[in-house]
Order: sequence, then C-alpha cells, then structure tokens
Amino acid sequence: MALLSVLESVSYTRKDGQYLRWDYRSGRKQGKKRFDKGHIPMFESAIRAKLTEILDDIQPAITQLSLFPSETTQEGTLHLRHGSCLEGLPTFPNSEFDLVITSPPYCNRYDYTRTYALELALLGVDEKGLSSLRQTMLSCTVENRVKDLIALNSAWVEAITVANQQPLLQAILRYLDEQKKENLLNNTGIPRMVRGYFYEMACVIQECARVLKSGGQLLMVNDNVRYAGAGISVDIILSAMAEVLGFQVKQILVLPNGKGNSSQQMGEHGREELRKCVYLWQKL
Repeated sequence: MALLSVLESVSYTRKDGQYLRWDYRSGRKQGKKRFDKGHIPMFESAIRAKLTEILDDIQPAITQLSLFPSETTQEGTLHLRHGSCLEGLPTFPNSEFDLVITSPPYCNRYDYTRTYALELALLGVDEKGLSSLRQTMLSCTVENRVKDLIALNSAWVEAITVANQQPLLQAILRYLDEQKKENLLNNTGIPRMVRGYFYEMACVIQECARVLKSGGQLLMVNDNVRYAGAGISVDIILSAMAEVLGFQVKQILVLPNGKGNSSQQMGEHGREELRKCVYLWQKL
C-alpha cells in the first residue's frame, strides 16, 4: 500500500486529468511544451515518510474521540474482493447487509485504467490486461463495448425493463442518437457509453436492493454530466429507477460547489454548473 502511494511521486510522471504526463527527464518524447514536475524524491526517503504517515494514522499521538461513543466496542471482519461489481454482487445472499456505501465510476468518459496505468503496470497488468479491465468495469468510457447483461444475470430483466421505461433517460438517449446521426458529437461512442452506463447501474441498483435488509440504507456519491449541450441529471434518473427497484429516496445532498464543463462544452454551448451529489436511499 505504501509503495503504491509513493509510486507517482518517485516516478517521472504526474497524473493530469485521466492521463500521465511525462517529465522531460524521462527520456520520452515531449509535446510542444516541456513538462518539469519539479523535485523527485529518492525512493527510500519517500517510502519512509509514507510509512511514518501510516503509523501516525494508526497510532496518533493524541487520542481521537470516537464518532459513535458507546460502552462496548464492536469489530467486524474485512473482506477485500477483487472483480467487477456486475460479477460480484450476484454472489451475495439476499437481505444480508445493513448498509452499502459506494462511489461508482461516473458517466464522464473518465478512464481509470489510464489514470492508474503506473500502479497497474507495477502490479503486472500489461496492455491486454488493461483492455480487459476496461471492458469489465462499468461503462464510463467511449471504448466500452456493449455488455450482454441478460447473459450475465437473467434476473436483471427487471432492471432493464425499468431503464427502458424511464422517460428522462430515454429522452436523453434519443437526443444523443440524433446528435450522432447529424455528426454533432465529438465522439460517436458517447450514446453507447451513456446507454451502457445507466442500464448497468440499473442492474447494480437492483442487486443492492436485493442484498440489503429491509430498512437498510445505500449511500452513493455521483456527479451529473453534460454531452452535446444537454445536462444529464444522473441523480434524478438513478433515484427514479431506485424507487421502482425497491428503494425510498430519503435525500439527495448537493455539494455547495458544483462541477464545471469541459472547455469544448463551454466553447460550443456555454457554461452550465453541474451538480455533485450524495444520494441516501432506504430499502423498503
């Protein structure tokens, strides 16, 4: 964990958006403007500093007050599972959990396999592995191909039906398809990505409702997005589908500072602040 945490700082790279920028000292071909990331620490000093930070977090010099004070201390068992939620969630039993907290990929073309290419390379993931990982994760990039969701789980007919009948989602998909036909999209894969994202998220929501106990809660962090000048209310669409799939929407908390648009969106369609939200849903 410590090694992965310092990997970027001791490398000739820096994360820039969803890509890695290479420092001029790397010996790799540079763009028009030379990039200098500044001081690059030696590995030993960087790993020592990170390990010290971790120890300070585990054993702070000042005793921290408990967020939930009680006479008894309860400890749970942690299980770290590796794999796609689309494959993992169906393996959990019904009505097993009290709480789900999740921050899924956003519908924003952000490719996490590029962002964490350095860490994935250290873990031995090659180009073929990156491509496979990109396809198994939730559809959030224009490189994602269409998934056969029914083949993955025949029980998801319900979720797909809910997505098919969601009026705002279907209006957005029709709009994006029309923009594609008129060659007004900067990438023809956008309609496929947006469609895949919401249909896959509908399946995830169905699974979360299944594995939660009655009265259990789901907390989700997500952002709204914008394509071809049209703001997509991800919070409204997902919450509307959740209400059909077994949840009651308790709150949609909007962060005080919204998200901006890409320079291309602002240049063509003007600026429109997009909501950054936390959803609180309760299982019926």
